[in-house]
Amino acid sequence: MHPFTSLMLWGWLALTTLLLPLGYTLLICSASLFALLLILPDTRHRWRYVVWFMVPMGLGLWLVHSGWLAHWLNGTPLNQQRMPMATALWLKLLAIISSAQIWLEKVPTRQFVRALFSSRLPISFAYVLAGPLLIVEQLRQQLHTIRDAQLARGIPLDGNWHQRLKAIPALLLPLTSNAINELAIRGAALDMKAFRTNAHRTTLWAPPDSRLQQIIRYALLLLCFIQIGGYFWWLP
Repeated sequence: MHPFTSLMLWGWLALTTLLLPLGYTLLICSASLFALLLILPDTRHRWRYVVWFMVPMGLGLWLVHSGWLAHWLNGTPLNQQRMPMATALWLKLLAIISSAQIWLEKVPTRQFVRALFSSRLPISFAYVLAGPLLIVEQLRQQLHTIRDAQLARGIPLDGNWHQRLKAIPALLLPLTSNAINELAIRGAALDMKAFRTNAHRTTLWAPPDSRLQQIIRYALLLLCFIQIGGYFWWLP
């Protein structure tokens, strides 16, 4: 499947989940997507990202919308009328993030970047979208090198949590400085490649696409607009 088709499917699923009211349908959808994340062998390791995000999010929503935070701070009487809304929001986020983790695992970064460069998008816009993905690995390597250098200098990057927290600037400042210094080099490399000469560029390893998948993408986009319009039309 083309990366844009799978991305459009995820977008339609996310939008459909956002429009669902609190009920058994939303509960089954959220639980099914998280269960699918756990069942698939290649996506199973990503459950930690979902849990690390959803558990603090759930605690925060409970504290704010259950009224306990205002009760502890100001002595305000408990008012849990907004708890159904917070529960629905938490379930929607669970479904969206779980499905996003599945998409991220199933679509390699290299394939998505090739799809961007071989698409009909303007090359400048495509590079804006693909640029962060292209430099992630380089930033990871630079961060590893900076970490080793700072450890050699005696900075406690492997100490207690408060020591690591205080040492974060020792990692971020050199990393940011290196990234800024490379801007001129990257700009010169793009000029050498005639970055703005042609309106559209392609790649030798463009992901296979078909007319059917293009029709599916446009149909899903149209369906999203219909769902949004129907939601606001029937909104009380």
